[in-house]
Amino acid sequence: MSDIVFVDTETLGLNPEAPVWEFAAVRRTGDGGEKEYHFFIDHYPLPWIDSLPEQFANDYRARYNPEKALRQWDAVTLIEEATRGAHVVGAVPNFDTERLQRMRLRVNSFDPREPWHYHLIDVENVVVGYIRGLYAAKGEDMPILPPYSSDELSQAIGVDPTQFERHTAMGDVRWVMAQWDAVMGGAA
Repeated sequence: MSDIVFVDTETLGLNPEAPVWEFAAVRRTGDGGEKEYHFFIDHYPLPWIDSLPEQFANDYRARYNPEKALRQWDAVTLIEEATRGAHVVGAVPNFDTERLQRMRLRVNSFDPREPWHYHLIDVENVVVGYIRGLYAAKGEDMPILPPYSSDELSQAIGVDPTQFERHTAMGDVRWVMAQWDAVMGGAA
């Protein structure tokens, strides 16, 4: 079995060019081991911070410490280590991987091929399929229809989203892991 890595980033906006300022990952190996990665990344906040919604701007100001942030080169090195060859699992993981790849290419000394396995795993799609299978087995229609609410999907499998520090990189990684484990039968 290949390794999987639960990944999340925090950025200064939805624009693909907005900087990544926080990275978290938990890599699970085929033998059941886990390794955590969590750090802040040096970046230029302007002009991005000026257009960030207030809730996210306040969180950024409260948690980001430029003195503890890794230089981008060092961050990319750890991102490479965390993700190399693994299947990335996340909530809309392409959001994170596309931005990480941009950052990797800006550092400009790494292989342009993505280090992670090209099949990304969106936990929301996994949960939808799981719920749909449960209802289909009973001959019933699925009660949750698009557009899906990630909170509603999480609650439907018994994972309370309010128990996690949402919109923090490690909080969202832990939330995704809990959903994955609820559907896939645990960390084993």
